[in-house]
Order: sequence, then structure tokens, then C-alpha cells
Amino acid sequence: MKKLLLLIIAINIGMILNAQRDSTYVYQSFFGNDSTTINSYKVVTDADWNYTFTISNKDTVTINDNLYYFVEPKQIEYEYGYMVLNYAEETIYFREDRENGRLYMHVKNDYVEEDLLLCDMSLNVGDTFMFPLLHDLNQYEQNEVIVQSVRDENGRKIIEFGKVSFEELFIDNFIFTEGTFPMILPDFHWGCSELICQHKDGELTYIVSPDIEDCVLPTYLSINEIDGNENIAVHPTIFSNNEKISIKSDICIKDVTMIDMLGRKVNVSINPTDNFTFQIGLNQNCNSGIYLIIVKTEKGISYEKVVLWD
Repeated sequence: MKKLLLLIIAINIGMILNAQRDSTYVYQSFFGNDSTTINSYKVVTDADWNYTFTISNKDTVTINDNLYYFVEPKQIEYEYGYMVLNYAEETIYFREDRENGRLYMHVKNDYVEEDLLLCDMSLNVGDTFMFPLLHDLNQYEQNEVIVQSVRDENGRKIIEFGKVSFEELFIDNFIFTEGTFPMILPDFHWGCSELICQHKDGELTYIVSPDIEDCVLPTYLSINEIDGNENIAVHPTIFSNNEKISIKSDICIKDVTMIDMLGRKVNVSINPTDNFTFQIGLNQNCNSGIYLIIVKTEKGISYEKVVLWD
């Protein structure tokens, strides 16, 4: 009965918000007046990257009678004084439908020509959204998410989908925010990346965490950065908040730490069984996502990625 009452309240809120956004309402633009800069972050099993691209409102093209902005994405290789590298030969096209609060990305190459809907602010509680993920720009899959709640925050509509997973991204609450690119973006070659920052006309309008500097996250390869034939085994690699993680090494272990993908140290208990086997457990409740275990041995340092999924 309580769940039914909450659902009725949520539906009523959605109806009120929908009434406020009648046929004369125009949603806030996803783009700045002159330019929009997007920084995103991608994690895969053996590596991770930062991406950035700037959309200039002067760079336009007409496709199927619709006006698009076009952009060539760039990859940021994270180093001290990071550098920007060319990322893709393909040109990506974006457009918006402000009457419905929709953002589209147009994919066009030798294999496919398709408008992919990235965000729809006209959704209400119970509505379904099919989020697209690309695969080598010649095919894509759609992932179903269902609107759990709708609210108004500082004059902007907020749509919440709850807990979702896209490829190797795990999010406790996937959200669409009016006037902001979605939290998850189809990666331009494969899978997806997470929105880290958005600037409109040079002004920061979104940042995933205040702990991030320069809208770039530290990146780590999931490889052993030591000499020799060290073999480190981590189990399980997908774990919950109350599970212990076992770490075994062929070489004497000196220290073990865990950090999140923003570089923040996680409070863990460390219990060595012997010099070659350690167990760690979380002393704090952490959000779902990818974490990094840093294992220091007599010969060097190894980075191992694990996934928290409750």
C-alpha cells in the first residue's frame, strides 16, 4: 500500500511538471550560445581514457532537413601536463529538439546512417527510454531504462532512472538533467563513456565531482608495472560492500591500498594471511563502480581493477 501511495504521488508530481511544460514551453538548450565543451571518461578492462570535444555553433551542416553541429572528438592522454591527441577520423553530428528536450547524435559512415536519441526530457514516471551504445560505429545496441522519478530542481527538470549498468560503467542513479548532456555518452568507437564536465561558452555548468581538477581523471592501466614474472591474482573481481577480496602474489607483498576512479583513497581493512596473501574489506559503504587495488611488492607496483556492484 505504501509503495502504491508513493507511486501515485510520483505520478502526480510528473503530471504537474508536465502541465508546467505545456506546448508553449521550450526546454533549456543542451548547448551554449557560442560553444559547448564536453569532457568524458571511459573505462575498459585493460585501460582507461579521457576524451574532450568542443562544439562550435558556427560549425553546422544540414542532414535530412535538420541542422546539426559537427565535431571531431579528441583523446586526452593523461600525463603530467597532459597532451591532446587526435582520436577519431569520423565526424560526429549533434542536434537538439528543444520543444521536447531531446538531444540526438547522428552517426554516418560506410555501414550505417542513424539518428541516436541520447536524452529525452519529455519523459515522465514509468516511461521507457532506449539508451544507445555504439560498437565500432557500424552497429549499436539499445539498453532499456525506466523512469523512476521526476522532480524540479532550481527551475530544471530532473529525470531519475535509478541503478543501471552500461558496459563497464555502474551507476547508482542514472539521471537526465535539463540543459545538460546525459551522464553517459555513447563512445565514438565502442561502448560508452561517463560525462565528467560540461562548459557552455567557457563557463562550467556541470562537473561530476568537485574533487576533479581540470576536468581530467587520472588513468591507470590494468597491467603489472614491474620487471620479472610476478603473478597477482585478485578474487572476486566483482564484489559487494560486505565481501572480502583476496589478493595472492608470487612475490612478497609490502602494502595494499584501494582508490576510486577519482583517485580518492577508500577506507579498507587489510588482513595479511602471510607475506604472499592479503584480504581486504570495505570499512565504508561505497557506491557501485570501478575501483583500483594498488599492490606494492618487493619488485614494484601492480594495478588491478575491481567492480563494486550491490
